[in-house]
Amino acid sequence: MPAKLIADALQETGFSVQFLGSGRRLEEEIFGPAGYEIHTVQLGGLNKVGILGTLKFLMQFPSALWQVSRLLSKIRPAAIVGVGGYASVLPVVVGALRGYPTWIHEAELSPGNANRFLAHFAKKISVAFEETTEFPSAKKVYTGHPIRPDVAALAGSGPQHCPPRNILVLGGSQGAKAIDDAFFELAPRLQERGFHLFHQCRPESREKLVARYQEVELEAIVESFVHELGEAYKWSDLIVCRAGAGTVMEIGVVNRPTILVPFPHAQGKHQHRNAETLTNKGKALMVEEGENFSERLWDQISKLSSEVEFSKMRSLPPVFRPTDAAFRIAEGVRALTANC
Repeated sequence: MPAKLIADALQETGFSVQFLGSGRRLEEEIFGPAGYEIHTVQLGGLNKVGILGTLKFLMQFPSALWQVSRLLSKIRPAAIVGVGGYASVLPVVVGALRGYPTWIHEAELSPGNANRFLAHFAKKISVAFEETTEFPSAKKVYTGHPIRPDVAALAGSGPQHCPPRNILVLGGSQGAKAIDDAFFELAPRLQERGFHLFHQCRPESREKLVARYQEVELEAIVESFVHELGEAYKWSDLIVCRAGAGTVMEIGVVNRPTILVPFPHAQGKHQHRNAETLTNKGKALMVEEGENFSERLWDQISKLSSEVEFSKMRSLPPVFRPTDAAFRIAEGVRALTANC
């Protein structure tokens, strides 16, 4: 989604944009309807893949390198923008070696391995968090993280009900099994307290959750992907979610009390560090997965269902987040191409 928002801003700035990805279904769902030409290069990453994964990478690499080289020769881009992850590595490296202007965007507070490596090749690096210090200051540009316009429109709005009534559950782009399982277990208690749910879950969890919520007569909307995220945030009073960079940025904008559940296997505990940008300011609570996760999550939901505790978190100053990051990046890329 950040790549799509940057692409939209680049297009408004006057560029023609094409997208190069790894072939994930979600890429097609996001970029396809927008009319962007999509290219795919099959090359996995090297994080925690073991010997077989490393061998697979080495076997795919020559073909991927040839595909990227051929694509760049055909397109001859004015600039190459990478948004992190292994799919960005070859295009940025090959493009930089050929003399194309290159820009990468780092979404996390602590950069991943791909962008740490690409920092040696990129001309400029935009960062989502002002606190990010790992990149050279001459290259780093603080822009914030691209946020959907419907979410940006809610800046500083805050929840409508106190104490909270509507809980928005976000598991990230692919959902979160631990969160799905916890809400399955907690459904009767949520119904007894009079909560309403909007639950974004893993696709394979949807039928089970729908049946469970109907069984206990809990008013709930259950989807595997939220297309109108701005409306979901507007409806919500309390949010339970992962701590991906994009979600943390959006929560800072919409100013809802939140319970963050960091993905425990994120590289370098990225999601824990992201979460701390809100928890350290009193704008969120953190619950880690593990033993008795459902009970500990319920304890925090119960805590924030108190009018006193909810009002306390709600009344603290919002965490400032730029809402025009995509356009800041697009303008930076335009300036970069003008200087080359």
